[in-house]
Amino acid sequence: MDTAGYVQLITSLLNTFYTTAQFPQQVRLQKPEETQIRTFSVATGALIVWRTFIVGSRILTFVLFASMFSSWLFVVVGFHYSLMFSLVFYQLRLTENVGLLSRMIYNVVTPFVYIFDFCVNWLAGPTRYWYVMVYVPMYCENLVMSALGLWYAFTKPSPGWLLPGCVSVVIMFPLGVLVQAAYYRYWHPNVALKVKTQTRGDLDEPDTALHRRSRQTTQLRNVRWSTFRDEVFIANHPQSML
Repeated sequence: MDTAGYVQLITSLLNTFYTTAQFPQQVRLQKPEETQIRTFSVATGALIVWRTFIVGSRILTFVLFASMFSSWLFVVVGFHYSLMFSLVFYQLRLTENVGLLSRMIYNVVTPFVYIFDFCVNWLAGPTRYWYVMVYVPMYCENLVMSALGLWYAFTKPSPGWLLPGCVSVVIMFPLGVLVQAAYYRYWHPNVALKVKTQTRGDLDEPDTALHRRSRQTTQLRNVRWSTFRDEVFIANHPQSML
């Protein structure tokens, strides 16, 4: 590959990382200004770093695995697609007012996106368990493919970049999850909104231990699956609360 080819490859990857990071920002343009994500902000930077590590590790492990085992990559992709197809099918059962054609298109297309990252979400409401259901199988697949790559590197003649590439795959994904956790803990728009609201309340409320703990409440909450499912259902069936 010549220099122009490498430049084109790098710019394409950067564009992919930036696009996946910008999707949440674009969605929030439809919401009140105080819940939007500023273009030049720590939150935007965290989103870009988070998506870069997740999508980048996924692309890298596919490239490395395909270079060693060729067509077996389609087996991995097909397996992951079937898992994500089941997930999306279940998600669509929690919403309403979606036509049959829209459901079919979304159920077929969205799992392809989830092969690389959970960056498109049809449902309103919380997303914690959706991330878990997408990221856990994804990282397990990355570990298996990287382990096979390491085995290949130590047992057969292989290029020098294979070993560091496999190690990078193992490290990049958890780093992306750590940045994601930091984003939801410190820089998510809802966190900033809660801080502003609680700051106003601090003027009228005593500084008790209970109140200090309440000020530390963030997006990272321990929620059971049943509670999470109910919150998603209510968010997508607002008339049920009337």
